[in-house]
Amino acid sequence: MSKHTAISPQEAADRLAIRELVEAYAHCADRRDARGQMSLFTEDTHFVVYMKAKDRKPSQELHSREELAPIFADLNKYDATTHFIGQRAHSSRWRAIAQQAKLTAWRITSLSKVERNA
Repeated sequence: MSKHTAISPQEAADRLAIRELVEAYAHCADRRDARGQMSLFTEDTHFVVYMKAKDRKPSQELHSREELAPIFADLNKYDATTHFIGQRAHSSRWRAIAQQAKLTAWRITSLSKVERNA
């Protein structure tokens, strides 16, 4: 049986916002909505692409939201894609990822719209 730990309302809201951000990314990707995907990133985003799983060096590094356009548009070469979202990490890890990625504001553009300004 798993152990449940109480969390604060703020942490619950943070977890939900991060989850919805990941879901919005997948939603936009599977619908070939490159502009929607791009809107989920800050203007000064740092996006790192690893095409070779065993290579520690990134295949590509992008340093702005606009530089993401060709990456996301590249999905148009596929007839269909599906993202399954199931892995979860502890909240402290998610906060570290969010801070490292400079996620100062989350804009969720899928079915429900959630905004959080940090």
